[in-house]
Amino acid sequence: MDYLEINALINGIIFSRENIKQDLGRRFAAYLGLTPGKSGSDGGIDGYGKLNNDIIYFQSKLSQKILDASFAAEFVGNLVIHEANIGIMLAGVGYTDGFRSRLKQAFESNLLKTELNVHLLSLEDVFGETQVFAKATNDLPPLRNLSNGEWTKHK
Repeated sequence: MDYLEINALINGIIFSRENIKQDLGRRFAAYLGLTPGKSGSDGGIDGYGKLNNDIIYFQSKLSQKILDASFAAEFVGNLVIHEANIGIMLAGVGYTDGFRSRLKQAFESNLLKTELNVHLLSLEDVFGETQVFAKATNDLPPLRNLSNGEWTKHK
């Protein structure tokens, strides 16, 4: 897939209605080999899973804006509450330096376990299958093919 195709997909998603973005977040969780969170109000859990004995927490924020530090605080809180060993965040377009700084502060203050693996993905990473995406898949179950109605098994 080339840059123009990826950009068109990203724009189609980030400018969608909220209920569509929520459903797509659950679909991305399923694609990543995770169990999708419940539809509607999900308490911040868009997906979860286990790999070996590691708890995986997945959150999707398919916003038109770059995710800032306020989103990092929510993500960190959910990682702590759910006692995750692996955290995956999927952003529509990316993360501010403030987001990354807040996440780093959480590790430095020992709020987050040092052995916690966190992967910050964007839609561009997923559709472009970037190195960031490839690295994240090392901490995930096998990816799923959701074509041909496979998604309905995970709804």
